[in-house]
Amino acid sequence: MRKKIAEDSAVTVRGLVETLYFAKDGFAAGVLRVADNSLVKFAGPMYVRENDPVVLRGRWEHHKKYGRQLQVTGASLDLEIDAAGLARYLANHPEFKGIGPAKAELIAEAFADRFDDVITHNPEAVAAVAKLSLDAVYAVRATWLENKNRNAAATHLAAYGLTHRQTTALVERFGDRVVRMLEENPYLLVSAVPGMGFKRVDKAARKMNTPKDSPGRIRAGIEYCVAEALEDGDCWVEYEDLLDRANQLLVMDDLDSRELIERHLEGLIREHELVSSPYEVLVVAKPEIEEMERELAGWLLRAAEPTQHFAGVSDIDALVRKADPRLNAQQQEAVVSALRNRISLLSGGAGTGKTFTIRTVVRMCLDRGLKVELAAPTGKAAKRMEEMVTQPARTIHRLLQFDGNTYAMDPESPIDADVVIIDEVSMVDVRLAWRLFRAIDFSRTSLLLVGDHNQLPPVGPGNMLRDLIQSRAIPTVILPKVMRQAGELKENCAAVLDGEVRPTSDSEVQGRRPWYVADQFTDTMEVRRFLLFLFEKVLAERLRFDIVRDLQVLSPTHKGPIGTRSLNVDLQQLIQWKLYGVEAPPVDDTAPPRFLLYDKVIQTRNNYKTGVMNGTIGIVAEVLADGSIGVDFDGARVGIEHGSDEMRELQLAYCLSIHKCQGSEYPCAIVITHKSHEFQHHRNLLYTGVTRAQETAIIIGDRWGIHHCAKKREVDRRNTFLSFLLRAIRDEAR
Repeated sequence: MRKKIAEDSAVTVRGLVETLYFAKDGFAAGVLRVADNSLVKFAGPMYVRENDPVVLRGRWEHHKKYGRQLQVTGASLDLEIDAAGLARYLANHPEFKGIGPAKAELIAEAFADRFDDVITHNPEAVAAVAKLSLDAVYAVRATWLENKNRNAAATHLAAYGLTHRQTTALVERFGDRVVRMLEENPYLLVSAVPGMGFKRVDKAARKMNTPKDSPGRIRAGIEYCVAEALEDGDCWVEYEDLLDRANQLLVMDDLDSRELIERHLEGLIREHELVSSPYEVLVVAKPEIEEMERELAGWLLRAAEPTQHFAGVSDIDALVRKADPRLNAQQQEAVVSALRNRISLLSGGAGTGKTFTIRTVVRMCLDRGLKVELAAPTGKAAKRMEEMVTQPARTIHRLLQFDGNTYAMDPESPIDADVVIIDEVSMVDVRLAWRLFRAIDFSRTSLLLVGDHNQLPPVGPGNMLRDLIQSRAIPTVILPKVMRQAGELKENCAAVLDGEVRPTSDSEVQGRRPWYVADQFTDTMEVRRFLLFLFEKVLAERLRFDIVRDLQVLSPTHKGPIGTRSLNVDLQQLIQWKLYGVEAPPVDDTAPPRFLLYDKVIQTRNNYKTGVMNGTIGIVAEVLADGSIGVDFDGARVGIEHGSDEMRELQLAYCLSIHKCQGSEYPCAIVITHKSHEFQHHRNLLYTGVTRAQETAIIIGDRWGIHHCAKKREVDRRNTFLSFLLRAIRDEAR
């Protein structure tokens, strides 16, 4: 017990950095030579070079590979370095030109006990003693101060739990001001560091005795509530509701806390950090979001007029009927609308014939000599569009020539096309819609928006598809009927929209049924065991699916025993052992995944450096000794360094959220639907899940949970400016 206490105790160690094994992005590992000439291994967040005199603070730990070492929590240059150490530091530093051992000895003998003060405030004295140019001494001074300030910042920032990359980015952005800035207002981290939410910063700041009523805290709390609404898909928050949310978040001790919050809210509005606008109610929003939706409304209504593409055709209805007599009345109407109008909308559920309708529009436009561009929000959706329409398609970001920083397509350089067709519009949020519309020259280009209004709304803010359908502000056709040739799978998916979950199919095609319902599992662990049983004994052996490439498990949530995180860990272990004889190490489902050879992974953000887009599925094709991996994404090998931002953008993909899979299809989709997820349940969620299946849908859960999900109709209450604006502008035009 005494040994454990000693190992866990905080210690301070001084010495010179003898060897560095690793130093990158504010993290270093190596060996320190201390006063008695012994060597100490260390690792942790710091900025050091070999021969640097340092003071390291931390705790002893036993590393399974490197043995006993100091796990560093704080580091600084040793300002009380002895003469020998200072001489060695100056003589061996690679950036100190013109300082050899002799001149280093002169400086050390003169200033060893006060070097920090002299080099900081009187560098001329150093130049005189060593007979060095002032430029050479200023180089020493700059490096000394940079390392001193960086390590002081790294130590201070460690309290907030920042990664090494985040610490480095802050130090590079703010320099030696960063510690002072954060001492004055630690809540600057919320806006300065991606991923640092208010609650995380607040927890650390409160430990440092930041007052509950500090202006920085109140303002950050208000902005957090607005940002949280955006995360939930809302474009605005009602003024009074925002005050209530902020008051609940900040938990201040003052009786007049709500009034104090309102004063700071009004300050943010005066400074244009937020905007307050009277619509049907008084609302608060980010200024750029309101402006984007205002511009969207203007474009939509100005473009709602005839196009000239088929202006010379006397009877366009007859031309459409002749182009493809198989079109039903609603499909004909949709084709005519697309050919006649500058902007039009086509919506409909699975199996209603949207793809057939799009193909007809594309063929007629190409026959007319028009240039057509096809696009969708994600790479998967674009690839599926290309396969179904048999014409090239790409992501909207690619269409706009986004390079990760800027969009090449804009009002001055619009999209070079006569017709643009966008599929899966239900996934398009406000920001992407604004980028798209501003890059279209509606005097030349017509736009057809295609989607399924029964699917989930976008992950980001806004709800353009629903807003357009409800307002009827542009020509809109909704295909109502499932086509006879759509098949049992599409019919059963459509039945979900009527609140019906049909039982397992009787018919089989090539030994498979298109629809399975296993609703006997009231306990979540039973769901988990049955899913693993399917992967182990049924899906490949009896149904002949490739359990990596053909199957996709879908869950409504990330957390819990049947959420994506836990199921990914379980499925990784099962599949690695079943297919490759590899025993995957047990990993806590809250920890970052450990990727193994042949794992199925997904990119979770657009990465223009690697060229891999959000939602792209890949297979790990190479694992190196240092933990770096190579991933095959659609035939392209991408190398990813261990610990890099690119590595953090990857997740296991055996089980994904239903939201994440919008726009994608798989031969077999397994949808987890259980009463434990009842707060996420609604009809459109289940419908979106089962419509991901191309051949077979399998629903696993309990009877109550499955039917509750199908029966529950969620009124989509997203707060958008577009819904206000389209109604108001349309009413004014009457």
